[in-house]
Amino acid sequence: MTVLTSRRGELHIGPAHPTVLINDQLRVMDQRPEALAELRAGRLDTLLELAEQGQRAGVDMVDILLTHPEVDEAALLPRLACAVHEALGCPISLDSRHPPALEAALKALQPYKALINSVTAERESLETLLPIARHYGAAIVGMPIGHRHGLPRTVEGRLEEARIIIEAAGRHGIPREDIIIDAICLASSAEPGSMMVTLQTLKALHEELGVTTILGIGNAGFGMPHGTSVVLAYLAAAIPWGLDAALVDPTTPQLLPTVRAADFLAGKDPYGLRYIAYYRVRERGEIGT
Repeated sequence: MTVLTSRRGELHIGPAHPTVLINDQLRVMDQRPEALAELRAGRLDTLLELAEQGQRAGVDMVDILLTHPEVDEAALLPRLACAVHEALGCPISLDSRHPPALEAALKALQPYKALINSVTAERESLETLLPIARHYGAAIVGMPIGHRHGLPRTVEGRLEEARIIIEAAGRHGIPREDIIIDAICLASSAEPGSMMVTLQTLKALHEELGVTTILGIGNAGFGMPHGTSVVLAYLAAAIPWGLDAALVDPTTPQLLPTVRAADFLAGKDPYGLRYIAYYRVRERGEIGT
């Protein structure tokens, strides 16, 4: 189990805990041109509103990606990370491979424990990012690609790359509980049968490697009509196989009801208490659908 911290307290990610949803919309490359213009002017308005929109929808934390040739990431990442944390009080995931930006943001967020998303199995990634994670006490997302298999298409290939990340993290003093491994969600429209490989990878990551799991679920519906339906089906299927956290678009219709129901059925919400609480809050009009 992985534990992140924030002003709201501890967030537990792992088996037997409810699925953690991470807002993946604070990515400057995916936003309207005015968001980039705001950042160049030193303003954070649009991205802060996206973060607050996610909280209103019921997600648990925020992932921030500011990598862009027109953005001073080292200056803006710590500012945005602190602004989001101050506004929402939730844990922060820093989606960056830029060492000065990561160090500045992690230092600014102390004493809270953030997440670095992500570290690949490539030597340069391991040797650059793991010392930063260790120094600031951050947890990491391991992306099991790049050492021997490129983007592995098999369970065995993904586990092999994951082991490289876990072993390197151990050498740098990062405990296994601070490692979350991405089981890799590919678009089934382009990679038929890939979902079953991912589901089996989730199961193996729990049973064989004993690590927390994550997926970036947005790829699932790519290239399909009404891709949202595919995303939700993929997400609901992945939870009982061992999915612990997912990067999601909070505006996805029926996202929270689907996840709350899947958690209940998978035994991650005993007696459906969280499911029932969600609907009570929804009936009061405090969250959307």
